Amino acid sequence: MSPMFTIRSRQRKHANRREHTRRGHTRREHTRRGAMLVLIAAMMILFMIFVAFSIDIAHMHLAKTELRSATDSAAKAAAQELSRTQNIPAAIRVGSELAAANRVNNVPLRLSASDFSFGRSSENPATGRFDFATSTAPTNSVQVVGRRTTGSRSGAVPLFFGNMFGVPFFEPQSTATATYIDRDVVLVVDRSGSMAGAKFAELRAAIGVFTTTLGTTPAEEFVGLASYSDTATPDVMMTPNLRLIDAAFLTMPVAGFTSISAGMDAGEVVLRTGRSRGFVDRTMIVMTDGNHNRGPEPRLSATRLAADGVVIHTITFGSDADIPRMQEVARIGSGRHFHALTGVELQRIYREIALSLSTMMTH
Repeated sequence: MSPMFTIRSRQRKHANRREHTRRGHTRREHTRRGAMLVLIAAMMILFMIFVAFSIDIAHMHLAKTELRSATDSAAKAAAQELSRTQNIPAAIRVGSELAAANRVNNVPLRLSASDFSFGRSSENPATGRFDFATSTAPTNSVQVVGRRTTGSRSGAVPLFFGNMFGVPFFEPQSTATATYIDRDVVLVVDRSGSMAGAKFAELRAAIGVFTTTLGTTPAEEFVGLASYSDTATPDVMMTPNLRLIDAAFLTMPVAGFTSISAGMDAGEVVLRTGRSRGFVDRTMIVMTDGNHNRGPEPRLSATRLAADGVVIHTITFGSDADIPRMQEVARIGSGRHFHALTGVELQRIYREIALSLSTMMTH
């Protein structure tokens, strides 16, 4: 065998090996590329599922937010109408109209009469929250249940990709309770001899702040006035005309001893001329600058009034006022006690009370 043949034979073997190796690399490369394409396809499918899921989640969140807003608005409108007219069918009508003016997933929220409940909300001292109970008087609350469910008037909310997951619809539900607290308020003021002069002028100014502040609130408050020294008089019966309260001070005599209980009893007479107890809360605000020294114990009057559902706030004015006794009267009447040393502080207190009387809340 010639050397040249041997060399060529070896070259062909090396070439065959290289070709075999190249083909092996090519097959492995094709295998890797095929596996990568399968992985990419699988990841794309997962990505599209995730995108579809995210779109529906956002869609559900928006629908739930719109439903909550529409339900809140309906409850507030119904509560305001109830406070104004004391008419439950009218409250349902107004609440339903406002609900239909709001869209949930581009569909008006349509309510039925059965979606409205009427009752009373009262603050739970343990939690600080308002608890709602139906068929409890006086009525001050409307609870509305807004639904976008299959059986509701507006129907369920369709999902874009829900069929992929076997859930074609979203069925949100929202509950809102609106409480509108109207109060009949009687002011019981001290006109005993110790109030003569500057103190009485400061009281008149503070009552003026009280009536002016009430005039800025959305509700129409009814207010009455009783005054006392050693005897008491019901000076202004319950009225929405707050100017009558201010005018009564122009002719009010200031003299005599101090019978706080007589003043509270006169205030009770005034409260009886107010609105229906089924739709308003009643509040008495008792002010004094001194010590009770005539007539029955004021705490006995407070106990009787509290048993009749009257909330009693008390205000002591000046350094000689009987703070402990008036604190106890407020406690019996489930109200608050305030103390003012100056006329400016007295104005601030009456303004604070005025702002707290008529409230609207949704819970």
